[in-house]
Amino acid sequence: MKTIKPNQRLGNLTKDDINFPKWLTPEVVHASLYVHNAPTKEDIMKRTEYCAKQIGDEAMSYAMALLVLPTLMNNMQHSQDYRDWKESKKKTIN
Repeated sequence: MKTIKPNQRLGNLTKDDINFPKWLTPEVVHASLYVHNAPTKEDIMKRTEYCAKQIGDEAMSYAMALLVLPTLMNNMQHSQDYRDWKESKKKTIN
């Protein structure tokens, strides 16, 4: 994985022009993509450890959270609370 330069360009903006929340910095997103694109589970483990050393434990926790987000959303959509909320929205619209 490439190290991130302090003034990496983001379109016409630099990192200094954007107030990124700490859980959505380019380093976090790039680490998530790097782990996501690993060809094997062994590579996932190696890439996760490598990225954690590069960006730190907190940022790596955010990167891993991005990777589990689809599963969390799917689980939430199958919860009774979500079904109740969805049903309540139908009642208010009609």
